[in-house]
Amino acid sequence: MSSTPAPGPWQPEPQSYPAQGGAYGGPPSGGYPPSPGAGHAAQPQPGYGQPPQPGYGYPAQPAPPQPNIPPQGGGFAPMPPPGGPGNRSAGKGSRIWGTVLIVLGVLPLLIGAAVFAAAVKNSQHTETNPAFMPKAWHNLKTDQIFPAHLEDTSIIQHNKGWMRQGIIGEGSCAKNLQGVFLKKAKSVGCKRVLAATYVDGGGKNAATVALIVTDSYAGAKALSNDYYEAKSAARASEPVSPPVKPLAAPGTLAANWRALGGGVAEIGVGIDNPPYVVAVTTGPADLKRTYGTLPEEWDAYGDLAELSIYPDMADDIASAYGRSFPDVLSGKEKSWGV
Repeated sequence: MSSTPAPGPWQPEPQSYPAQGGAYGGPPSGGYPPSPGAGHAAQPQPGYGQPPQPGYGYPAQPAPPQPNIPPQGGGFAPMPPPGGPGNRSAGKGSRIWGTVLIVLGVLPLLIGAAVFAAAVKNSQHTETNPAFMPKAWHNLKTDQIFPAHLEDTSIIQHNKGWMRQGIIGEGSCAKNLQGVFLKKAKSVGCKRVLAATYVDGGGKNAATVALIVTDSYAGAKALSNDYYEAKSAARASEPVSPPVKPLAAPGTLAANWRALGGGVAEIGVGIDNPPYVVAVTTGPADLKRTYGTLPEEWDAYGDLAELSIYPDMADDIASAYGRSFPDVLSGKEKSWGV
């Protein structure tokens, strides 16, 4: 049995480290640094191209002389610390100027809005001038008194409206009115008559519309009521004669027509009631048209039963004109029947 020798104390194996070159003047790379006791104390060397630094065994070198360069101007002054007097003054001034600019910017807008609101309010506020009412017939344009187109189909269904064919302008009462209506008009102070002739959309019916100027609204109202009462009383026997002479318009559909019905209406605009009456005469546009007799149950006027439509037609036109002409007097131009 062989015996193994007892191990002795551990010994490090010798290591060989190749010398490594370091930076110029520096310690070699790799290996162990030399012990402090070996030779004289090693002093660190300055790098290549660098002046020796103080504190490594070399005296401090004086700084090289610098050229006489004047201090550069410009730049900004150092800002005062936050909360200082300068900042408080600048902030207060900014707030004041901001408030002034806001006021100057908003104030014109408020003034403009107020002016616009006042203009809208005034445009919607209309007042009639009592002194203007009796003279309106003389100051208004003919197209305002007698519009070119009238839409009112409440009596004749499917009617396309009434188109103006001619205007006589200003005329005398005796020249344009007729029958008992003329006598009554003279008694209430008839001054002037303005008239125009229309035809319906089919060209089968014609109407002369007359604006009668009297001395007062009371006279105009009496003239309207008197004709209405006479017309109502005559329905049981024979229609009352039309109030206005039919105005022919040569070269138009109303060149030859005859009057078979009439209607009258007063014109009022509240407390400033003007001295006007509208009188209408209607009839067939064809002068040669003939009429038959309706069956007995519809024969209210005997042989004139078919002609009963014309007084009702005249009433409808007179009522439409009486409703719309006050708008012309007050500055609003609206079509009839609106």
